[in-house]
Amino acid sequence: MVIAATEAAIARAAEESADVEQDFSVRLLRSFLGLCENPRTRSGMLRMVRASVGSARAGQAFYRVLNRSVVNPAAKATGVHASALRFELVCGQLVGLAMMRYVLQVEPVASAPAEDIVRQFAPAIRATIKGS
Repeated sequence: MVIAATEAAIARAAEESADVEQDFSVRLLRSFLGLCENPRTRSGMLRMVRASVGSARAGQAFYRVLNRSVVNPAAKATGVHASALRFELVCGQLVGLAMMRYVLQVEPVASAPAEDIVRQFAPAIRATIKGS
């Protein structure tokens, strides 16, 4: 019993310290930016972002892709549990980021290094998941 309580306390402390390599928001953003910036997946991702603006059906398809290929794997890898609403709100944040960075090319977001985006944007994702 003591060992289990100690392990739980260690796990909580690790989660609260937001270890950069294990933090859900960091992992999520790195995965998403990787898909958007990888030459093999970039055009498909950006096509889905653009299409999601003009079509509810395309938007729903894009959200399914985000959930299947980015959000769910990051959540499983880091053990994050949140409501469906919170995960959908995170997807909305990712779509907004993609619009600013890749479609509208809003500066300085468009030209910032990916790791700067991760460092600056991760707290917003973290707050959405935790509800604070």
